[in-house]
Amino acid sequence: MPSSTTDRLTVAGAGVGGLTAAVSLAAHGVACTVVERAPALSASGYGIQLPPNATRVLSALGLALEAFSSRPVAREIRRWSDGALLGRVPLGDAVVERYGAPYLTLRRADLLLALYNRFPGVHFGRSWNSDAPVIGADGLHSAVRGSLFADPLVPVGHTAYRAVLPPVTGFPPVVTVWLGPGAHVVAYPIPGGLNLVVVGHTSLDGWHAPVRDLVRAAGPMRGFALYTRPPLPAWHRDGAVVIGDAAHPMPPFLAQGAAQAIEDAFALPGFLSDLAAFEALRRPRTDRVTAASLAGGEEYHLPDGLLQQRRDERIAAAELPGQDWLFT
Repeated sequence: MPSSTTDRLTVAGAGVGGLTAAVSLAAHGVACTVVERAPALSASGYGIQLPPNATRVLSALGLALEAFSSRPVAREIRRWSDGALLGRVPLGDAVVERYGAPYLTLRRADLLLALYNRFPGVHFGRSWNSDAPVIGADGLHSAVRGSLFADPLVPVGHTAYRAVLPPVTGFPPVVTVWLGPGAHVVAYPIPGGLNLVVVGHTSLDGWHAPVRDLVRAAGPMRGFALYTRPPLPAWHRDGAVVIGDAAHPMPPFLAQGAAQAIEDAFALPGFLSDLAAFEALRRPRTDRVTAASLAGGEEYHLPDGLLQQRRDERIAAAELPGQDWLFT
């Protein structure tokens, strides 16, 4: 892969991973072109969580996000039927003090625009030339991945329903997660609204009334079936490499998909001449995060019973240092 300022790479995909890769490459003096099949930058107003392992990288690349972000003070896990608090992990100042970077929530479109403003040379409505060296940051349905290894989409078995509500009076500045049989619900403030995600099903009969009120206020929610892919034999071949969801798609149960793409993009410029070393550095971490994300999809949806009680005991005992492996 080219590594001098006179050669030009192609980055396929103008999502979070692709644009972060472009900004990171530019910071290393590596010229690149970004191509995006869509006709314009995504205008999705849905929320995104950026844990400190992601905001630390973006800060190092010169992005200031706090002007259009919220900073939740905690992550609270609650019971589906009565809203009882199962566990609380502090975020806010505690995260900054421990990890040197904040935990932020914001609109995905605002994050993309901030990245685009640092690297505005994106060619929309275009695909990459398969004869050129390419960084595939083109997501779950990656054409670059398909050119390297043909493999199927694998259903995770859940659908995520998403909506953004206007600000909800009295909703605390926390990421709140309600766990219940067959479903879980996530809500957190973002500037100008409240991001709401229901995973599993939206028929929440018997759930705590405030949860049902949020879902009712959202009206019809758009559903996104969740998929993953089998592990790749390698992330690279013949000078091409994949990163982010194109390399290691993971369900959203740890809120780490974008963060891991950002980490990939930040690390890659130092390994353009040795893609095997890049994969050796990154793959053990993304494998661990993916496995934890998949396990979360099972644990979050346990029916009431002994396994659910043991899970709740683990949640009650959880503290911020337990996130060191993820947030550092």
